[in-house]
Amino acid sequence: MTAAQKPLFSRRILVFVLIGLLVLVLYVYYFVRTTNVADTIARTNLLLYASAFVAFLTTVFFSSLAWQSLLRNLNVRAKIRRVLLLMWAGLFLDVVVPEPGFSGDLSKAYMLAKTYGEDPGRIVASVVSQKIISIVITVVSLFLGLVLLASYYTLSSLVLVFIAVVMFLSIFVLILVSYVSANPEATRRMLNWLIRAIDFFRRGHWESADFRHRAEETLSKFHEGFRTLSSNPRALVRPVALCFISWGFDVSVVFLTFMALGFHARVDQVLIVYALTGSLAAVGVSFVGVTEIIMSGSYALLGIPFTFSLSATLLTRVITLWFKLVVSYFAFQWAGVELLLGRKPSA
Repeated sequence: MTAAQKPLFSRRILVFVLIGLLVLVLYVYYFVRTTNVADTIARTNLLLYASAFVAFLTTVFFSSLAWQSLLRNLNVRAKIRRVLLLMWAGLFLDVVVPEPGFSGDLSKAYMLAKTYGEDPGRIVASVVSQKIISIVITVVSLFLGLVLLASYYTLSSLVLVFIAVVMFLSIFVLILVSYVSANPEATRRMLNWLIRAIDFFRRGHWESADFRHRAEETLSKFHEGFRTLSSNPRALVRPVALCFISWGFDVSVVFLTFMALGFHARVDQVLIVYALTGSLAAVGVSFVGVTEIIMSGSYALLGIPFTFSLSATLLTRVITLWFKLVVSYFAFQWAGVELLLGRKPSA
């Protein structure tokens, strides 16, 4: 975490915020009666809305417990305080880097490996395994939401095509990540492509042999860790259960937000939109402005009055985006400072 890195992140966050807010403001200006939305938000039950913040914090806590459980299955004994801190630090990169979340996963794996002096390959195996579990839960919730929707609505072909495309992309990412994780030959080919690409741009001015050796060692540990986790299904019961509990609290954020607005949304309405936005985030389509438009538009298509749709979307994103961005930024800085100072967790 050098001083040179901070302006880079500051500029990235500023551009990210300004572009997303511009898109959202234009959307609100052209399609929504802002006075009705403001009146609806003004009547929000603050106690219920505060409980949505608590639910989100609980989501991250149980997700951290799930990661810690996977680490223990790989004989990596990490304190929950450290795991929770790095979980938040990883969330910061997930917010500011528009991709499927691998930057956040790799960064928290790297920081944990440096903290405990562990091989990063095994720790990456734990975060990739947790991502696979999370994608499976998201795909299942998307399918369940679609089944519930079919029992209440006659869906248009356009909506069905959109849901089908999102589900296909999610399943494709799930299969791709699982295949690469379980197939050493696939990662070896990817490593060869990476080295050839670097050779092309650097034109031989780097130690490719040393890089290849270190990368192959890390990949070997990664595949070893992944095999350890996948070969013992009973040991996965606890982390899967914790991931499911984390998912439940995450969904409850939306329910509590609607309740705070005085609107009781049905399970199918919340579940399908939550799964759609979660699936798009899993494939790297999660931008400020775009996500809000998809959420509010989807709620409206499912029969929720548009004023409540947008109000719930804005209040939900205050928690799952802006609150997360602020907390995760400080966690990222804190984790970076501790890493630079070489602080080791007490035994």
